[in-house]
Parts: sequence; structure tokens; C-alpha cells
Amino acid sequence: MNNYTERQNQIIQESIQLIAEKGIQGLTIKNISKAIGISEPAIYRHFENKDDIILAIISTMKQNTEEELSHVDENNPTIDKIKKMIQGHTDRFIKNPSLTAIIFSEEIFNNNSILAKPIRIMMKLNQNKLIAMIEKGQASGDVRVDIQAEQISLMVIGSFRFLVSKWHIMNFDFDLKNDVNEMLNAIEKVLKA
Repeated sequence: MNNYTERQNQIIQESIQLIAEKGIQGLTIKNISKAIGISEPAIYRHFENKDDIILAIISTMKQNTEEELSHVDENNPTIDKIKKMIQGHTDRFIKNPSLTAIIFSEEIFNNNSILAKPIRIMMKLNQNKLIAMIEKGQASGDVRVDIQAEQISLMVIGSFRFLVSKWHIMNFDFDLKNDVNEMLNAIEKVLKA
């Protein structure tokens, strides 16, 4: 659970929705206050500025990922752990499709080092966790060792990112969960020792 107040969580959720509908340029304090039905100064009592709101969105996503990973049973085979992790991300995107507009929006992060740094850190941490998981699986014999763990992580992350981006671009008009499960089953065949 995050450390934000109920009002801050409302602002975060409304901001995600605004970015999904209008792009990052549509995320203004004026638009947020209008969508929630409170004054602009009221927004500033909860967040310093727009970047602060986006940082809160990133922080919330990071906390959700950490929570998902904490539920992964260490005794399961590696591929099951990878599946559980990716399925957790998938369920989160399905529950809140607007998140795809944030996590895959390069325009948000390209020219803003304040926002780019935490998203880069989050991406690197997630990849490092996946690499560690794969290396452990290689050491125990459930993942093939003739492909480097980093390359396997790129296959998993890249395939997942492509499917979620496609789902977002196609206005969420296909069954993401089904396509992700098919992808994971294919990756399992490639990874098995």
C-alpha cells in the first residue's frame, strides 16, 4: 500500500486518466482540478507541481511492482516465477489501461531529466530482478544456460512491452491476458533446459 492520502491517490488516478486521454500536454493543474472538481490551489496543497504528480505515479507503479514480486513463491520453478511476475503486470494494466499511456510514453521522459531518472532506475531494477531470477534458474538447472540471462530478460521484457504497446495503440481491442499467456508459453519452450 502506498503512503499517499486519499486525495493524493485521487489526483494520481485522475492524472493517469488525463494523460491517457489527452497526452502529457493535457496534464495540467487546471485540467486535474476541473476533472476532480476542486480548485487549483487545492491541488497544490497535495503536490508541488505537475512533475511531482508524475513522480508520484512512477512511485506508485514501483510500489505495485515490488508488492507483486513479494508474492512470487521462491520455491516455484523459474518460468513459473517469470509468468507470475508478467501476469501481475498484465492484470494491473487490464485493471487500469491508462497506465500504459504513462509507462510507454517516451514524450514524458525524453526531455525531462527529473522524470527520466526515476523511470530509468525502475526499469533497471525490474530488469535486474528478472536477470537474478533467470540466473538462479540457470544455476538450478531449470533454465537453459546457452543464452545469457540478460538476453533472456530482454526477450521477456521486449515481448511484453510490444504486446502492451500494441494493445494500447489498438485501443485495448484484443484480449491482452490471452496474448500474454501465449507469449509466456512460447518463452517457456525457448527457456526450458
